Amino acid sequence: MINTAIMLIALWSLYRLYLQSSSEMLIALAHWTLFGGMLVSNLIILFKAKALWKFMRAMLYVVALLQALNLMIIAKDFLTLSGFLAMVYTLMVVIYLIGFRGYLNSHTFFEWFMGAYIKKEQD
Repeated sequence: MINTAIMLIALWSLYRLYLQSSSEMLIALAHWTLFGGMLVSNLIILFKAKALWKFMRAMLYVVALLQALNLMIIAKDFLTLSGFLAMVYTLMVVIYLIGFRGYLNSHTFFEWFMGAYIKKEQD
């Protein structure tokens, strides 16, 4: 659910960037990467693609790093309300991505995601 909300906010941000026609390439790249990363991670979890579990962890790490770079780029607009809100949103996304990646490493998620394999090994 949170992944979908982040995807929708990223799409809205991209829409706003292209309406202003003064979009910076790196900010647009960061938003597209965030949208694509959340979409791919949702699909991997939805279909329980066990072969792509390690890829998803690495991909989320790269997306978090790119969002942190985006945070530094939009720091120039910190004193405006929209810039401040964009920085808070980006910081929350970075923290969420780090937490989500940590959850992917947890035993609870691993048991749910790889359920059939763990049960076969225990028998």
